Amino acid sequence: MKIDRLASDSSSGGLRQGWNRFWFSPVEAMQLHRLRVLAGLVFLVWMLAFTNQQGAFLSLQGWFDRDAYLELSRKETLVQSAPAPVGWSIFYLADGNGSLFQSLYWGGVAIIALFTLGVMPRLTGILTWVVVVSITANPAVSFDADFLMVILAFYLMVGYAFMGLWQSGRSPLERIFGPHDALVFTWFRKHRAPAPRSYAANFAIRMLQVHFAVVLVASGVAKLQLPDWWAGVAYWYPLHPPFQTTAESYAREQGYAPLYLAGLSLAQYIALAWQIGFPAFAWRGGRWRIVLISGGVIGWLGSLFLLGLPLFGPFYFIGCLSYLRDEEWRRISGWFGNRTGRGAEKPFRAAADANKIKVGTQ
Repeated sequence: MKIDRLASDSSSGGLRQGWNRFWFSPVEAMQLHRLRVLAGLVFLVWMLAFTNQQGAFLSLQGWFDRDAYLELSRKETLVQSAPAPVGWSIFYLADGNGSLFQSLYWGGVAIIALFTLGVMPRLTGILTWVVVVSITANPAVSFDADFLMVILAFYLMVGYAFMGLWQSGRSPLERIFGPHDALVFTWFRKHRAPAPRSYAANFAIRMLQVHFAVVLVASGVAKLQLPDWWAGVAYWYPLHPPFQTTAESYAREQGYAPLYLAGLSLAQYIALAWQIGFPAFAWRGGRWRIVLISGGVIGWLGSLFLLGLPLFGPFYFIGCLSYLRDEEWRRISGWFGNRTGRGAEKPFRAAADANKIKVGTQ
């Protein structure tokens, strides 16, 4: 009985330590900085895609105007469920004022650009989240992957909102506007200090990881409710659009139809297994990283060229990159440095390891 009790105490203690290590251990802030730059570039491309038509897409005088909102609230002529949640938007503050609307739009572009560069990330992170949510508010431009951009913006905002607040050595300006080391311009200095370790960065990244895994598993399980996925023909439909497929194209595929359909089915089942089994390998190192990253790259290419969903792919890739650890990021940076002849990470890798040991002993 005593041995069983000791084993139980050891097991519970190990579980508790693992939980605390997962959520509350510091990581290099550079992890969150890299994810911010990648996500910021996606936000910029997404927002600039509305240029020259931003009034039609985002304002209350556009395709989905004030009258459409009233009809949607009555639910008399539209379907019972709205195509997207009707929410708030800073662009609605213009309310017919074209100059103010243009100022809000281009101001939003500037805010996202500043956040991507790491300028005052605590302030620009919050404002970037506001801008991203505002873009998704109008049902006229609602798309399947828009809510994924909100997820990225939210967790980046959370990470920078608390990063460096209670860290010693921070200046008053850094405590108000965010850490100075988030600036992209400081990354290329020949003799720069190692990136500090941050509890806030770890918490934000862990939240993104868990949410990303939930999205993938839920998406995979939802596909199991559709007979096309069970039959292995789900990919056939986007490859054969009804307004582009002709009798001649069918005739050309007739000779290798069995092999073609078998290949589509195999690719579909592999993708489904990757999604549903994602939590089993996402946090594992070694060769599982090949499964993780290659799945993100293939998911990006497939969602873009097969499904025509340009935002799913970047979210998949950034979500997969969020699982990389400190040493894996340094290995990738060192590899790129060797390729470019710079070796950017080598001068301060030893200092970073020393900083890691110092934090771990405190």
